[in-house]
Amino acid sequence: MRSVFSKIATGAISVLTAGSILAIPGCGGGLSTTLTNPEGDGMLLIGSIIVENVGMRNKQEYYTDNIEVSFMADIEINGKLTRKSYTIWAQDDGYFSVENAPNGKYTLKGIRIYSPGGEWTIWNELRMPNERWMIANASYFYSFTGEYFHYTPLLNVYNFKHNIFSVLPGGEVRFYNRARMENEFFHLADSYTRGFVEDYFIEKYPESGWVRILQQIRPEGR
Repeated sequence: MRSVFSKIATGAISVLTAGSILAIPGCGGGLSTTLTNPEGDGMLLIGSIIVENVGMRNKQEYYTDNIEVSFMADIEINGKLTRKSYTIWAQDDGYFSVENAPNGKYTLKGIRIYSPGGEWTIWNELRMPNERWMIANASYFYSFTGEYFHYTPLLNVYNFKHNIFSVLPGGEVRFYNRARMENEFFHLADSYTRGFVEDYFIEKYPESGWVRILQQIRPEGR
């Protein structure tokens, strides 16, 4: 069984040691998870990941499980912005959450997929707007550098929405970001229907203190 963990570190992703592991409620990889209640000015990070394999290694399939998600963060510590990294497991359906993360700026930096189609690392250098995502057919160790934070929080919630990575033959990565999907196709014969990410967590954790906040920021007109 996979462990539930989040890591806070500076610099590149490295092998976790006992002193660097920090469990955060709401993160998981097929394990029972929950959202509890907001604490102080802590932030909630939510979203989902889908990875399409479009012919790499002679496979045509999509993955939502066995995915690590990494964030780049600039957090104020003693009046100074400090660069940090967070790496968590997504749940088996691809949704992820981090509750009560330190107040700061966050952006999606990379993912790592452990699947029958192979072990892949997908990341973005974040040096300029709309920079392409890159892929390595292994556990590639990327540094948490870059200048572009592409997301803005609402009421201390970072909603990264639905992130679809289509890996095309030859290693090109096409990236799509959607608030919701209704029988939407990308590069496979499979279509996806997913509602707003806020609704997923509202319905899954109705007793959580975060629900009131998520209800305030959920889009209208559904």
